Amino acid sequence: MKNILLAIFAVMFSCISFAGDVLTLTNQMTFEGKVVKIKQCEVIFKAGGDRFSIPSDDIYSIKFESVTDKSYVDYVKMIETDPDLCYKGYNDADMYHGKGSLHFALGFLFGPFAMIGTAIARPEPVSGIRTYRLSENKDVFYDPSYLKCYRKKAKSNNLVMEGIGWGVWVFIVLIAGA
Repeated sequence: MKNILLAIFAVMFSCISFAGDVLTLTNQMTFEGKVVKIKQCEVIFKAGGDRFSIPSDDIYSIKFESVTDKSYVDYVKMIETDPDLCYKGYNDADMYHGKGSLHFALGFLFGPFAMIGTAIARPEPVSGIRTYRLSENKDVFYDPSYLKCYRKKAKSNNLVMEGIGWGVWVFIVLIAGA
């Protein structure tokens, strides 16, 4: 009896340990492995010891082994936002938001304090004159998916410029001190 229970336990454990995420492509090919990371436009998938970067347009479905896995939670978050609206938000923020030279100067003059201010700011497409005038997406300015992606991209662009400004200041101080 003890050997039978041990054998059943061993079989169940081996089945559980070999189970994984199942990825189905649009051409109906399926792969079993592990979803490592889900990005905006691609999925990083590990199968057979190799890592693959698969564009989300080529993915038909993903079946996750566990609903508590971080990659599954990321997948649910990605589905909740409309990718087209998110793309429009990223694009508008990248093309029209902010004045890069102003954020460079803020980073140069105030360094980390400017970056903290930018990190807590909530950029809006309606408050930016260029975005409001030039964007063709005025009808979705108040959509939550659009705003989330717009704010994320606008903040990252501004933080990069301020970081470069601060870096230049540090470089000048180091050169002047040498």
